[in-house]
Amino acid sequence: MIATYFDEQYREDLLGKYQNDFISISERVISERTPKEGDLIDRLTRMDFHNFLPEDVLTKVDRASMANSLEVRAPFLDKKIIEFAFSELPSKYKATHNNKKIILKELAKDVLPKDFNLNRKQGFSAPLNMWLHDSEFRDYFYEILLDDSCIFDKGAVEKLFVGHQKGFNNSE
Repeated sequence: MIATYFDEQYREDLLGKYQNDFISISERVISERTPKEGDLIDRLTRMDFHNFLPEDVLTKVDRASMANSLEVRAPFLDKKIIEFAFSELPSKYKATHNNKKIILKELAKDVLPKDFNLNRKQGFSAPLNMWLHDSEFRDYFYEILLDDSCIFDKGAVEKLFVGHQKGFNNSE
């Protein structure tokens, strides 16, 4: 599956006549939240730490744990660990193009059983790709995103749907 990402031009196309209302705001937020210094892994790590972690992961964990009267801790968010990860640990020990959490896996090898699968954890996300192909949700997406009241440009949305049918993963 080929992933499609929205560059600045496509975001402008998608917002069509509303681009002046939203582009400057969204581009400013992206610019403000994107680290400018460091290598790619360092910038991505910092961006996740300041955005994805507090606005997504920790929020979901907090809601789910409170709903079940649980007190949850995030031990890897210890101040000393964070300082080490951002100021002392080189990116080559964090991730490469085909390996993630390198230093954690190396440390875990000393304490976990030899047959423990260090790559078994996988995230969960809604199967939007499948829903856009063959389910009742597909018609719902079309109905909402192609409605006259939708702020997105119909041509740009239709282009996304066509690309999706051709095998591009536009679901996110």
